[in-house]
Amino acid sequence: MRVPRFLAWAQNLCGMQFSILVHGDIIIPGLAYCSRFDVWINSSRKIYFVSCCIAYLLGMIMTFAVMLLSEMGQPALLYLVPFTLITSAVVAGCRGEMRQFWAGTTYEVLDSSREPLLPEGRTDCSIEGEKC
Repeated sequence: MRVPRFLAWAQNLCGMQFSILVHGDIIIPGLAYCSRFDVWINSSRKIYFVSCCIAYLLGMIMTFAVMLLSEMGQPALLYLVPFTLITSAVVAGCRGEMRQFWAGTTYEVLDSSREPLLPEGRTDCSIEGEKC
């Protein structure tokens, strides 16, 4: 993806300089994991996903700031990974869910030919005393 350089706005479009963002800067599996973890723990405010998105935004701002100051290309993941990882770990630690967050979820993707594991969109394991 080509992004116009901030200092090149005064030039015409034909002579404009661009920076390049590669797919690793855009496709972030950590955001998907945080969203899935929010669903797994039934978080109504999506605290992990929202905090990770904010951290991702701050990491991108830091990447562009360092790129502008150093006048050199920067590996965005050098800033994105610490921002998102530390933020997610702090949120999990403050909420007392670090062990669950680190271990991961038992979420499975089902193909359309199979019935869902929990019918009717439920995320809990039992209904009125029944065991799964």
